[in-house]
Amino acid sequence: MKQFTQPRIECTAVADVPGGWSCTVLIQSDDRAESISEHTVRLAWCDHDHWCGGRLAPSVMIESLLRTLVSLRKGTVEHHIPATLPPAFDAARARRWHRDIDHELRVG
Repeated sequence: MKQFTQPRIECTAVADVPGGWSCTVLIQSDDRAESISEHTVRLAWCDHDHWCGGRLAPSVMIESLLRTLVSLRKGTVEHHIPATLPPAFDAARARRWHRDIDHELRVG
């Protein structure tokens, strides 16, 4: 029986953009090179503050968001998380995919 392993999620770059940050993130779902996907995720200052009160670096917050989305996608909770995350999206879109994402992410 194949053992399930958590995907590797790594924020490789963060750039300041008006109103927040743009983060480049790699997600590797298994050991195969072709299983790596790259995503550009925009994180607004207000979402960063809402989810972690500014206590986490934007890169850590985005990694936590994507880890949560991937975990929820494999779980049994009702959600609308796409099977494959888009190549570019705003972090706030996660609220449309899973209505309780704020509760799941809050650091406090």
